[in-house]
Amino acid sequence: MRLPRFAPNLRVVSSSSAPAGSSPCAAPAGAQGWPRRRPPRLPDRGGLHPVRVGKRVNVKQARALEGTLAQWMEAHIPRLTRVEIDEAFARGDVCDAWGAILDASTPARILEWPVYMYWAAADDTADLPHIPVVYRGDGWLVVNKPKGLATQPRGSYVARTVTVALRRQENNANLSPAHRLDRATSGLLLFTERPELRRPYQELFAQRKVRKVYRAVAVALPDTPIVGGSDEGVAVSVDPPEMPGWIKVESRIEKVERVMVSRIVPGEVNALTYLRATRERVSVRGREFTVYEVSPHHGRTHQIRLHFAALGAPLVGDPLYGGFNAAPYGEDQVPEGASPLHLEAVRLEFTDPQTGEDVCISLP
Repeated sequence: MRLPRFAPNLRVVSSSSAPAGSSPCAAPAGAQGWPRRRPPRLPDRGGLHPVRVGKRVNVKQARALEGTLAQWMEAHIPRLTRVEIDEAFARGDVCDAWGAILDASTPARILEWPVYMYWAAADDTADLPHIPVVYRGDGWLVVNKPKGLATQPRGSYVARTVTVALRRQENNANLSPAHRLDRATSGLLLFTERPELRRPYQELFAQRKVRKVYRAVAVALPDTPIVGGSDEGVAVSVDPPEMPGWIKVESRIEKVERVMVSRIVPGEVNALTYLRATRERVSVRGREFTVYEVSPHHGRTHQIRLHFAALGAPLVGDPLYGGFNAAPYGEDQVPEGASPLHLEAVRLEFTDPQTGEDVCISLP
């Protein structure tokens, strides 16, 4: 039997009266093509795309569900209260794959097919920060990410992220980051403007075909930096042959689950960082610090921050790894008198996958 498209004015067929092999929750007669015909991409709302609801429910489980979709959501989406669920239905935030609005009384059996929800952003505001665009390519662009903004929606940061702010600013819901920067880190971030370009540019970063250079501030290191030895899982080489004049730091880094910090552990190396001191010095609250040029060859979480901390020189303003004058972790705004994290992505170098031309984008 060919299954019809589901529409908002659904009719419910009891399981006893439904034809054998069909769904007990069916659409109006005359609707054609669902689910064999691919549904269109659902539109964004304010730069946010809808999220699939109940995607882990298989067809057999869905057909056995009783009650309404609102009741199922209350039982299986603990972060939403029943009041919030009812408000979402009232706003028309729950829909099928074609964008047809569903109401709270829709049978839960509808989860046999894709159901989506537009999540309300608690941090939404009309006063989102401006995101400076520093370079425009063919179907991609590079921005200068401000400190304190997450790259993508996650957790409590949804609207106040670079991705959503830039989508609204550029009026383009297809903008997608090819890589990410920590919320506390500022600097160059590449976005693709069309869906078909996401994979080739994301693969540039995933396959480490992009040379990234950062500016970091920390105390001056001795000519021969020393760490805790092999027990610490960190190997340091001064003036390595492949990068003369640099310091090479190697380790294995693992993210601690449900904790914000990463850690260095014994094992095969998965994090390589090159760094070197520049002649530039900066003063922070009366103390002098050195400016470093840093080039990570992997992209582990907090890699640069953790490697500097392992050398006994945590970055100025780093709240997670003992940085000088850092604000308490979790503050949305750095309090007066405290220092933000002194880490900035200042250069990207890569070969454009569309043109084969070498690209170098730098901040002053």
